[in-house]
Amino acid sequence: MKDILLINDMPGYGRVALSCMIPVLSNKGKSVFNLPTAVVSNTLDYGKFAILDTTEYMKQATKVWEELDFSFDLIATGFLNSLEQVDIIKDFIAKQKNSPEVVVDPIMADNGKLYNGLNEDNIENFRRLIDVATVIIPNETEARMIASMMDEPINDVAKKLIEMGAKYVVITSAEENNEHFVFCMDKNLTSDKIYYEYINTSYAGTGDLFSALFISQYSENKSIFDSAKYASLKTTELLKLSLDIKDKARGLPIERFIDIL
Repeated sequence: MKDILLINDMPGYGRVALSCMIPVLSNKGKSVFNLPTAVVSNTLDYGKFAILDTTEYMKQATKVWEELDFSFDLIATGFLNSLEQVDIIKDFIAKQKNSPEVVVDPIMADNGKLYNGLNEDNIENFRRLIDVATVIIPNETEARMIASMMDEPINDVAKKLIEMGAKYVVITSAEENNEHFVFCMDKNLTSDKIYYEYINTSYAGTGDLFSALFISQYSENKSIFDSAKYASLKTTELLKLSLDIKDKARGLPIERFIDIL
């Protein structure tokens, strides 16, 4: 069994980030550990929130883990609160003896704009992290912001992310000619579009769910294309079953549908 380390924020209210990914991956039988980048009162979608920065804790925790010789097979990063956290993560990855695979989900934006409370510094954080990424999983907005390519074809955006250091690129929520798809490209520039049924709704944590499902397959040596197809199908299925839920900022009801996932 592979050991998976999730580096992401932990919300007190809402099924996003660690509170979404841990139950999904645990249910898939994965050995899951976590390093919080922030403790957040609730999902940012509510517009008002409190954030406790955990940078100092991250320094201390990774130092202890190095002394204890803890190692991980796959490290997945999500929301990062500062450039200092990027440096802590990169240093920790560099000191891992078994060269873990790194999955980067640059959580910061959607629908053409940054999330509440975030700024240009958050974009730079992920530009600095991409050179250690085995796989980067941005949505289309995040991919374009990191690549500084807001209007170019999605294929060119993916190529730019490969040039910046990622070995594999999986761009979610891509849209072209009213068709919705996940765009995948590997280090050989082989690409594919995984089309899915568009559900006209938006729940906090949908990207975290996709990432967790992707990691559940990718960690079993499935290709990025097969992993993305599985994650897309399951995410769409859960969205269709959740249309009756009114508080979308709270996130998807993972517990209700855990058997489906």
